[in-house]
Amino acid sequence: MARTRKASLLDARPLSPSVRSLRFKTADGAPVGHVAGQYLDLVVPTGGGLPFRRSYSIASAPDSGPPDAFEIAVTRVEGGPTSEALHALCPGETVELEGPRGTFVRRDEDRVHPGLFVAAGTGLAPIRAILSQEVRRPDGPPLVLLFGCRTPADVLWAEELRAWEGSCPRFRFHVTLSRPPSDWTGLVGYVQRHATELTRRLPDVRAYVCGLGAMVEDVMTALERDASVPRDALRYEPYD
Repeated sequence: MARTRKASLLDARPLSPSVRSLRFKTADGAPVGHVAGQYLDLVVPTGGGLPFRRSYSIASAPDSGPPDAFEIAVTRVEGGPTSEALHALCPGETVELEGPRGTFVRRDEDRVHPGLFVAAGTGLAPIRAILSQEVRRPDGPPLVLLFGCRTPADVLWAEELRAWEGSCPRFRFHVTLSRPPSDWTGLVGYVQRHATELTRRLPDVRAYVCGLGAMVEDVMTALERDASVPRDALRYEPYD
């Protein structure tokens, strides 16, 4: 049986109109013990009095701060008891956690190949953790992030990602909007529309894809069919 621990909320901030970043600290001070890209199961007390369990990807790398702290990103879903409870959580309040778990992590052998990272919504969280380590190495194969969301206000960690692009010559960041404003000059549409084209510029690529299950399947299919990326070069983490 997995060991259950407690963690208290350190602070929270909005990442977009619907997404909240929450930073926790383990109650016993023990390290979280995760590898960038993994997730935790959180058991959250809700307004109805019943605890709900839900998995959340860890958005912070293990070496990006104190080893006993971690960050998650939570989309507020109307009528969703867990997301509403986490959006209402105040500093000092606690949740229970189990893990870390998961295999959506950067493999050592992948680091000699170009990397394409495709995310939509909070699927960016584990990829942000992975890339925060990768961009510290200025030399190496290209790293390309394709992030899909609705509007410019929904671009999570926008300033941080743009700063990485400025400081790391091999990192490129592309945003595609499904509901662009009239003055938008970037990519338009869903990530499925652009992933293949970006992949063709990255020979022998290793691709990491995270988001809703339907999007992940569509991107995987397109990369295999239209860009001839073999299945063993694709890493993925779907959620619903």
